[in-house]
Amino acid sequence: MGQGNAFTPQSIKDQRVGMRRSVAPLLAIVDTTDPAFPYIAEALQGMKTAGVDLDEAAVSIAVKLGRRKHAEAQPNAWRQRRARPERTSIVYYIRRADLIKIGTTTDPHSRFSDLRPDEILAFEPGGPNEELQRHRQFAWCRVGKRSEYFRQTPGLLAHITQLLEDHGLPDSTWPTVGSIGQGHLRTRSKLVLPDPVTDETATATDGAKLLGMNKNTVASWVHRKMISAVGEDDKGRPVYYVDHMRFLIERGREWMNRKPPVSESA
Repeated sequence: MGQGNAFTPQSIKDQRVGMRRSVAPLLAIVDTTDPAFPYIAEALQGMKTAGVDLDEAAVSIAVKLGRRKHAEAQPNAWRQRRARPERTSIVYYIRRADLIKIGTTTDPHSRFSDLRPDEILAFEPGGPNEELQRHRQFAWCRVGKRSEYFRQTPGLLAHITQLLEDHGLPDSTWPTVGSIGQGHLRTRSKLVLPDPVTDETATATDGAKLLGMNKNTVASWVHRKMISAVGEDDKGRPVYYVDHMRFLIERGREWMNRKPPVSESA
């Protein structure tokens, strides 16, 4: 199959009888219509020159090398290699003085470092479309037609409380005026959990059901390593101390209870 291809390396041919008998069966397993065949043939030629025995394993390696070189030679391949991985976007709710700003970012550390909020109230997954949806939802308490700032109304604060239930507390390393002033811009203070009172454990999903919580909240604790697995259940799923979940619930309630009073000013 490869004998009649113009790209078959001359070094693996016998000038008197055409393709060498020991090589022909190997080239027969290479698809000569493969767009990467010229690069595969080049790899085979390099192996032969280096004294590598062209057995089935060598041909397999040549195919992989040839296809990779072919992919790298395609237009815009360099852009794909250099492309940054897509980052998760969030809609954030921050307090500055008596107003709440609703915005979106893919880099909370940099964004909040620039904004220097007094307090980061909550967040939810989303991008510009979700941000626009929230701006329309709370347009009635918006400060100005095009502003991203809103008055602290009961409806908006209730929405923020629900976000805390759904997605957990904001990351403690996200900078605020207080943390920047204390030089804690990117320093993560490890949460110290108390020793569990009981040995009761549960998966993240079962723990959320047991404690009447949204499962996304517990998933957020796990993702942010606020709680750590202490074993596995009979299905191999990680389990966590239920007492640690209760502790984080109470901690979240205390955090919400210290929120500033509602401002009824226009």
